[in-house]
Amino acid sequence: MKKILTRYVTVFTLLVLTTTTFAQNNSFNAAFDSLSIEGQFEHLYRRSNTFEEYKVISISGYNLLKKNSQDSILQYKQDADSHLQEIATLKSNLTSTNSEIEKLQAELSSTQQAKDSMRFIGIEVSKGAYNAIMWGIIICLAVISVILFSLFNRGHRVVKETKNRLAEVQEDLETLRKNALVREQKLARELMDYKLKNKSPR
Repeated sequence: MKKILTRYVTVFTLLVLTTTTFAQNNSFNAAFDSLSIEGQFEHLYRRSNTFEEYKVISISGYNLLKKNSQDSILQYKQDADSHLQEIATLKSNLTSTNSEIEKLQAELSSTQQAKDSMRFIGIEVSKGAYNAIMWGIIICLAVISVILFSLFNRGHRVVKETKNRLAEVQEDLETLRKNALVREQKLARELMDYKLKNKSPR
């Protein structure tokens, strides 16, 4: 009779322990599903028994916490690797973008320089220098034109005055020639009269 009672007590104890362990596992599973790792540590700490200055935790709770911690660490590592890959991709894209930007800036600078400059007698000059050169040429041509026009007017006046003087001199010469001819005729008549006078008989 005593052995049977001992068996019943043992079986009952095992059933209670099994049920308690199963209930604890279910309780831990239910609680851990909604908690963070830190919350799971706190929950396990609160649910653990105290012996003097020690905490006695259940093996199933420990194993579950260990598994959840390892899963979280693995997930964090995977997330970290994924983020590192994204960062590497972004860095590569940034390097490529910076290279494109530098290329576009060089093309823009070249285009701007070509836009702001032009060739003048085979020399590349800026638009400002080209405008200055052209205005300088125009002003020089205008000054030369004014000088040549002034010289032409002066030469024209000199020629006109010379022609007038020449006409006056020719007119004076004609008058002198006529006067000389009249004087010569007069002298010839006088000479003839004188000769006639001297030839008359004595």
